[in-house]
Amino acid sequence: MTISAGINNLRGNVSLIRKSYKDTVGMGPGVSGADFRMKIAEYPKLEFLVQTTQIPELKREVIEAKGPLGVEFIQYGRPLNSGQIAISFKEVISGACYAAIRDAVLNQKYLSITLSLIPEENAQPVKANTVDLKDCLIELEATDLSVEDGAYIVKPSGTIRYSWLSWYDEDSQGGQNIETGTNSSGTTSNGYGSYQLSA
Repeated sequence: MTISAGINNLRGNVSLIRKSYKDTVGMGPGVSGADFRMKIAEYPKLEFLVQTTQIPELKREVIEAKGPLGVEFIQYGRPLNSGQIAISFKEVISGACYAAIRDAVLNQKYLSITLSLIPEENAQPVKANTVDLKDCLIELEATDLSVEDGAYIVKPSGTIRYSWLSWYDEDSQGGQNIETGTNSSGTTSNGYGSYQLSA
């Protein structure tokens, strides 16, 4: 069927927009960048001093193969199990931040870190939004100070270098199918969240 390009042949489709709206709202609220907790098992109090950090990258190496006539095929390589993320803390008058990091660096302690996105609506972290960073090193860069920054909190910043991510563990999703929300016990939940919109 040929459709004329004339404006008189155009028709509104509010039902399509309504469906898009319902599908979008049904996904639930977005997660705020402030809704996270980072727990460092060896130094539990540091959790309350973390100011900024990053979710680790999740990817594999890319393998490029070429064939006759120059065709190219890209395929997945090995998982990138190690990497690094940035982190910053706030220092307090007790010196808790520098005391912990200094102990870790001087004594060559490998850290076990858990990073979770925990919105106000969730009492517990969601497995898909939680990652364990294993056998981590931590280092701090030089921190700026200034007599003109009387309203500025000292925020040491640095890098966490991890050796393994729990995202690559086979049981990291707890046996749940993310698309259907069906787990190994046969019960069903919304894999993307439990928010529903009435018709």
